[in-house]
Amino acid sequence: MYRIAICDDEINICTGLEEMLQKIMQEFNVQFEIEPWFSGERLCQDLDAGNRYELIFLDIQMLTLNGIDVGKLIRNDLNDFKTQIVYISYHKDYAIHLFKTQPLDFLVKPLAYDAVKDVIRTFLKLEEKKKVFFEYHIGNNYYKQPCDDILYLQSDDKKIQMILFREKKEFYGKLKTIMSQLPSNFLQIHQSFAVNQDYVKEYAYEKVTMINGHTLSISRPYRNIVREKLIRKKEGGGK
Repeated sequence: MYRIAICDDEINICTGLEEMLQKIMQEFNVQFEIEPWFSGERLCQDLDAGNRYELIFLDIQMLTLNGIDVGKLIRNDLNDFKTQIVYISYHKDYAIHLFKTQPLDFLVKPLAYDAVKDVIRTFLKLEEKKKVFFEYHIGNNYYKQPCDDILYLQSDDKKIQMILFREKKEFYGKLKTIMSQLPSNFLQIHQSFAVNQDYVKEYAYEKVTMINGHTLSISRPYRNIVREKLIRKKEGGGK
């Protein structure tokens, strides 16, 4: 399931683009969810509350908070380099000012169906390449979970709770074993907790707050290494 946001203060643009995307995603046989926003401020409030999208179409010329500033907030304030951004505008002149926010593409209004379809085709190829899965089983059934969907894991004796954006999964396992199967952006902060660094909203020496608002304790043996890795990530020095 891909979550897509459209942010444009022209309602007819949002409606038209949403209709295009619905048709295109059906052509590609992809599950999706589209959320329209009519102001940059409202979208930023949504992002600040912990909601995330795989793809955002951003109008540059909005009346108050423009699309470039929203893009800067996503990249700089939220430290989010996973969300793909596509800027849209009536003017081609803006293209040169967009490189710092690393957009996927730039589309000129009025939006052409084939141009939007090309963007989605590129987006899906990139998403497929970067997908890493965590495999687990419940009883005799085996499952694959995209690692990008995991906020954190919590161990309670022999049971693991895997916290996702909108639900949680429970299965039996050991956190130490699971950590060896996860990519490097997962960080153990406690005997009972391992977090996805990409979704840490706030950090203090003794705790982290995740983008869903959950606060998790950092136990004493892990504090120095957690501090080192999270600060390095914030400064852009890797995971």
